[in-house]
Amino acid sequence: MSFIINFKEEDAFSFAYEDFISICGFKPDSAKHQKMLASGMQIREQGIVKLDMKALLSVYGPDVLRENAIEVDGVELCCDALASLDREKVSKVIIYMITIVECGCKSEEILDRLYADIWGTAYVNAAYELLRQEMDSRYISGSKGQLTLSDAFGPGYYGMSTREIEHFFEMMDADKIGVQCLSSGIMVPVKSCAGFLLVLEKEAKIPEEHCKYCAGNPRGCQFCVHNKN
Repeated sequence: MSFIINFKEEDAFSFAYEDFISICGFKPDSAKHQKMLASGMQIREQGIVKLDMKALLSVYGPDVLRENAIEVDGVELCCDALASLDREKVSKVIIYMITIVECGCKSEEILDRLYADIWGTAYVNAAYELLRQEMDSRYISGSKGQLTLSDAFGPGYYGMSTREIEHFFEMMDADKIGVQCLSSGIMVPVKSCAGFLLVLEKEAKIPEEHCKYCAGNPRGCQFCVHNKN
């Protein structure tokens, strides 16, 4: 099952605002930082006119899970950390792609253009948070506390190579949300991301915290520095 979710800027703003402040490192007790924040807010006001946030999702049952991959119609997303997952306790696999039309900036000032770029990143992150809320509403909230939503798996995380982004495009009709993948693996629009979530039982074994920022090891998890076996 595939579908598109459109997000509203007013729903995303609170997440984006906090993320923007965090990325910039602004401190509430710094007058200089508050002045810079005001400038950043002006750039946001200019850019949100054309802001468009959406996600393309494909939802599957646990039968697409392999030992260290997800396989759909012969296409595999390799992810080493899946080898440590209790696959029998997974009920759904949610593959997603998020994109936004970036916050525009007519200014030639470097700082203004930097603010616009950071707002773009902040809104992508905000769209992901809204996506999680929607998935929680659909698949978790009615489970009487028995199910939970995993962290996001994706290129550059949990042992998945960044080159796996190409396989997301083989699995999903990204044209539906206007996203392309260059030969370099860069997504266009650049404020886009892809990954997958798991709906699973709360007590299910999941990859360890140190796996989160692993970009993959060609020799496999058995050669990881954290593997004590």
